[in-house]
Amino acid sequence: MKNNCIQYSILSLMFTLALGCSSSPAIKKQAYAKLNNQKTYEYEFLSVWKALEETLRNFKIIKKDPDELNSVEIQKITYGTLETDWIYTQSRDKYQEYLINGSPRKIYLQSRLKYQIELQKGLGGVTVTVNPQEEIERLNSDGTSAGYEKTQAPDSLRAHDLLEKLTTAILAGPPLP
Repeated sequence: MKNNCIQYSILSLMFTLALGCSSSPAIKKQAYAKLNNQKTYEYEFLSVWKALEETLRNFKIIKKDPDELNSVEIQKITYGTLETDWIYTQSRDKYQEYLINGSPRKIYLQSRLKYQIELQKGLGGVTVTVNPQEEIERLNSDGTSAGYEKTQAPDSLRAHDLLEKLTTAILAGPPLP
């Protein structure tokens, strides 16, 4: 019994020291529901592609396949991809906690996102899949940046929001011949 207490005390002390010596506090994540990153639109490929270009007009596109579309080629196209450059924003779900006069606080971390978007023409329409890559800026205990770190679970709300904006752009777009 006494031996177990000593072992427990030593393990607790080692754990406390390990946490106290870490270079930056742990990143925590809000427990939000996971949203879909894929949606099928019952429109022609050209309508969805043009609406996607309109949705992403304010972002830098680093890869685009096909690069240009004309009315003859569009009938043969069944697959397309687009990739954006890094988009800097504040995370909605990842944060670090700290204490001020014994009172807990949290700070939402800066993040950067890169979207990889795939369009696949199918029987009923065009399926759009948004695959976000997310990196979170880690903070040292003094508040300075410790660089960016790739996250294992990107914020699913970002991909869902992009699909909702695409839906709006499709509905707002002019009818194509």
